[in-house]
Amino acid sequence: MVVRVFGANRSYFLIDRYMMDSGDSMITRRWVLFGGLIAALLPRRGMANSTDLVIEVNLPADRWQAGILRLKRANGETLTEDLTVYGKADNGRAAQEGNPARSPVLPFGDTPEGGYSVPRMVSTGSGTAYTDRSYGPNGALVLKPESGDAKVAEGNGRTGLLIHGGDLSSSGKLRATHGCLRLSNADMDRLLAAIREAGNNPVLQRCEVVEVSVLVGPTGVDEPGPDESDPPPGIDALLEPLGLRLN
Repeated sequence: MVVRVFGANRSYFLIDRYMMDSGDSMITRRWVLFGGLIAALLPRRGMANSTDLVIEVNLPADRWQAGILRLKRANGETLTEDLTVYGKADNGRAAQEGNPARSPVLPFGDTPEGGYSVPRMVSTGSGTAYTDRSYGPNGALVLKPESGDAKVAEGNGRTGLLIHGGDLSSSGKLRATHGCLRLSNADMDRLLAAIREAGNNPVLQRCEVVEVSVLVGPTGVDEPGPDESDPPPGIDALLEPLGLRLN
């Protein structure tokens, strides 16, 4: 299965590879990323027609409440049910970092509105730089700011964010982050599965984050993971991947 995602100046290809042990049982799954040069080695037939995809995120003005994430085709067809997403920063850490109001355009604030490109997917969980508790076991999507408040925030050091999972709180609620978008692990798995199953050569065109005043969702809690940061660990190396990258 090949999934193409757009960076700023080039497209990239991701292959869902299943690693097999000596008994041919599946033991793990990893995303393998190939840059534009390696794409020349892939079969060309079937790559001409792509399935253009958009991630749409609606976040409430009251960020204590969760919002809605949808995967859509470029023509507007929705490919997922409404997935509950949390875009609130942790109050305590934001205050410690000089941003007590959790301004989205400042470090450790809420998730900024605006447009993002999606330069790649990364593996999370055991054996990666992103722990199960904080980021979930299913993988994450890298978001690179391109417009709106997201671009303003980039100038203040928020160079990139993630859409990721992570453990729920002890009360079963989504936990705050330091600016990323968090889904439940189950919903993160649903999102990545929908991308893979969208059709031949699915292309992630962009992610649009919009704040809406009337959306009322479940509330979350302030319990970010101890290894989460703003920007996320290692994000700068993931915004402009070059050549072959294994995650």
